[in-house]
Order: sequence, then C-alpha cells, then structure tokens
Amino acid sequence: MAFRFDPPEVFREMGAQILAFDGEKGTIEVRFPVKKGYRNPMGAMQGGMVVAAMDNTFGPLTVLLGTTSVTTQLNTSFVKPVGRDEACIIVVARVTARSRRQIHMAAEVCNAQGEIAALGTASFLVLETRDPESV
Repeated sequence: MAFRFDPPEVFREMGAQILAFDGEKGTIEVRFPVKKGYRNPMGAMQGGMVVAAMDNTFGPLTVLLGTTSVTTQLNTSFVKPVGRDEACIIVVARVTARSRRQIHMAAEVCNAQGEIAALGTASFLVLETRDPESV
C-alpha cells in the first residue's frame, strides 16, 4: 500500500491487517483474526473484542487522514454473534462527516461471508492536523 502507518501495540497484538485504505473517500478496511482467547463461554467472539476491533479501525483511519485526535463517543449495535467457526472479522469504516475540529465515522463488522455482525459509530475531537505524508 502507498502509505506509512506505525500501528499501536494493541493493533499488532490483535493481529490486525489493513486490507484497503482510500484517503479521498475516507474509508478503511481492516481484517482481524478471531483468536481463541477472544471467545466467550458460548464460543462466540466476546462483544468487547468486537468493539476493540472497531476502535482499532476508526483510530488508524483518523491517523491515515493526517490528524491527531481522541475518541469522544463510540456506539455499537450487535446484530448477530461472531460464531465459533469464524476465523476472522472484517471491519469497514468510513467518514460520515468532518469539520476542522471533529470527525464522525460509521463502521460495519462482518464475518468472512460478508454477513453483518455489528454496526458502530464514533466521533473524534481533532487535536491537530498533520501532513498525511508524514504519517
């Protein structure tokens, strides 16, 4: 890919992989393996790990867009479980609105078959804007 990104430790620990990024459209697609330790007693991916995957998709998108920002709001709606047979999830996030000081995003979490498991929205306060080429 034609961008530089030094991911945070938690991004690496989760085994995340950026599959696609489009700065002009404000979109990113990230793959996360569903590790055994992420499962709840029923065998599904624990909801907090699904949210962590979304957070680890929203955050890199803000960085790749050339900003330093902090999350002010993160909302999740669970649609269906990420089942025991799922090897990975794909999170697709996009910017829905942006101003000088705020970025708003939406995301879909899908299983490998493309079925939606969760939906999320997030808002960020922009602390500074940088040249995206320096990221």
